Amino acid sequence: MPGIRFPGKLQVSTKFFGQFTIKDLTRLITPLGTAYLLKPTPTGFTLAALFAVTWYLWTPYGQHLDTLLYNLIRWKITTRKINHKNKGYAKNDHINLENGQAIALIKITPTNLDIKTRTEKHALHNIYQNLLDTVNYPIHITSYQEKLDLENYIQKVKQQTPENHQVKQEYIKLCQLYTEQNLTHTKHYIKIFAEKDSTNLLPSFLQVEDEDLTEKTLEEELNSRANEVIDTINTAELQAERVTGQELKNKNHSTETLSPSIKPAWTLNKDDPVFNGYKKTFYIQEYPSNVEFGWPIQILRVDGSVNITQVIKPRKPGKAASKLQRISEKLNAEIDSFLSQGYKGTNKLETLLEDTEWMLDLLAERKATPVDYGVYITSKADTEKKCIQTHRQVQNRLNTLQIQYQSPILRTDQAYITDHPGKGDKLRETQLLPSTCAAAGFPFGTQTTQQNTGVIYGVDTSDETPVLADRYSWSSHSMARMGMVGSGKSYAAKLELLRSAHVYNNDELQIIIVDPKQEYGDIIEALNGRTQTIEPETQYRFTDEHLCFQVHERGQQEDVEQLVYLLQRIYKHTSQNQDKTLVLIDEARILMNHETGRKVLNQFVLEARDTQTAITLISQNASHFTYCREGREILDNIPGKVFMRHDRVPDSVVDYFQLSNQERQELHELKTGTKSEYSEALLKITGKLDTRIQIESTPIEDTIIQGKQGDRK
Repeated sequence: MPGIRFPGKLQVSTKFFGQFTIKDLTRLITPLGTAYLLKPTPTGFTLAALFAVTWYLWTPYGQHLDTLLYNLIRWKITTRKINHKNKGYAKNDHINLENGQAIALIKITPTNLDIKTRTEKHALHNIYQNLLDTVNYPIHITSYQEKLDLENYIQKVKQQTPENHQVKQEYIKLCQLYTEQNLTHTKHYIKIFAEKDSTNLLPSFLQVEDEDLTEKTLEEELNSRANEVIDTINTAELQAERVTGQELKNKNHSTETLSPSIKPAWTLNKDDPVFNGYKKTFYIQEYPSNVEFGWPIQILRVDGSVNITQVIKPRKPGKAASKLQRISEKLNAEIDSFLSQGYKGTNKLETLLEDTEWMLDLLAERKATPVDYGVYITSKADTEKKCIQTHRQVQNRLNTLQIQYQSPILRTDQAYITDHPGKGDKLRETQLLPSTCAAAGFPFGTQTTQQNTGVIYGVDTSDETPVLADRYSWSSHSMARMGMVGSGKSYAAKLELLRSAHVYNNDELQIIIVDPKQEYGDIIEALNGRTQTIEPETQYRFTDEHLCFQVHERGQQEDVEQLVYLLQRIYKHTSQNQDKTLVLIDEARILMNHETGRKVLNQFVLEARDTQTAITLISQNASHFTYCREGREILDNIPGKVFMRHDRVPDSVVDYFQLSNQERQELHELKTGTKSEYSEALLKITGKLDTRIQIESTPIEDTIIQGKQGDRK
């Protein structure tokens, strides 16, 4: 979508002689006036004049000396060797602060902005602006990055039996490699505030005399606001849920210490149970005239760990319009004053006047609401050197985006509090903007699945983080893999089988493979399973071991009836077994082309969620499912879809999956295992993930998968 218009910073100070503000005159006159009263020598008066000019002209770190002196005094008094204690406490679903405020946290499951078209980005902008237009209370949009640590996951894999299997050991080494790469993952939250005085639902005497009733009313108001935000943000693209319990308590630490060795000019060193390292913050001062939608994502993708806090404080439209009108009048007066004195350098003032009139028109036409908007960007790292490196990358990225920024010199304590998920905005570096501009700061476009169970399906190509997903945590556990011959779909499916066998082994996982192409024998042999030939009217035995059912000879017409019968037997077996089962059905199109086969398959997928059964369906094209009612019902009950490279993408497939033009093009461009060292896929997990992944294997996994065939089909 085209860039979103942004106004300039509408802070217009009255200037005398077209040059000096009241503060400037104070800085010039105070030293000279003091010298005049003291009647110094000519040398002393000259020194006073030099001091006045220095005070007026010299702005280290972009700030005048009086501002730095004030912050230095404040810093000395409030931060040196002081523990900042949050006397509030976390309850099950909110945090109470000592100042009477309460905070609710909403976790956002993001979308993938990289694969969205202009139209889809415009729709997301409208959704986000609708949120900002809906709330009439302050909220913070926070994006926190944490180091990708798979150690807990690695320990769980190590506990699986057998303990020393070579496949498992190499998989563990791969996970350790990801951990050592200092990768990060991002979590997004909406922080909602409520105050006791803001509810206005009780008489004042009740607010004083009945604290329990006041607290209950505050909680009801906070719950109402949280539900309003969740209802507004929940769409097909974004999902929101309330943060409660231990996760909420972990966000609110009762004691935080600012180290006495802090360098107050720029770096904050913090020592607490969660983060032990360095932080460095920028706040945004001004934006270019046009800003790209979702610009914070560019900052979140620097090489390092970054937090971004966006402060949204709604303003009453009437008061905002009055302020803008005063600014307009002041700008007109400034322009007239300049022109009357013969000055022609009024372009900036005229641009600000145009921006002011534009904002007034937006408010008058109700196309946006006024908000005070602030953005704070914090780089963090375990070492001071790495913190500086990350901070410089943020600086370079902001310069590229032409966004002006400032460091909170001698205000590091305020920056730390503002960055904290359980506290408010202490920096207060905001500016008046229409909500359509604030909505350009859409951050919910970075996504990873961070959990301690499941298997690694590949590496996200956008941020190079491993995609770890647990099928048994989904509402339904099934998945469809679709792609042309040679795209790598079978290779990726075999990789999942190997990893699942070692990740879920202690859960007594059973793997059952329906193999019409006779190509899974090596996999089942590596898993110490048994291969059985599909024969007419066979009484199949479903023992506790892994099983692979292969046709006697590929391409026989009578195989279809036998496959349908086998599917019915597997369905019956899993419906009577509550242990985890992973059923892989290759060439699912054979069953989809058979009336009884697709009906049985549809029913199997529908009921599999109740029996701990995860079904993987593999087919050469998504159209093998979308062409019929049963196929579409199957897809409706499958949360996981893996699209490998397609040679053709029918319109019916595009329409059913709501693929963007970019995704449709990517299906023709995805790398394949036959022409590259790895294959690629579009991985879509309903409500959890939508991204492009690169599928990688360990050497031993590759050797087993290749088997005697030596290809990646």
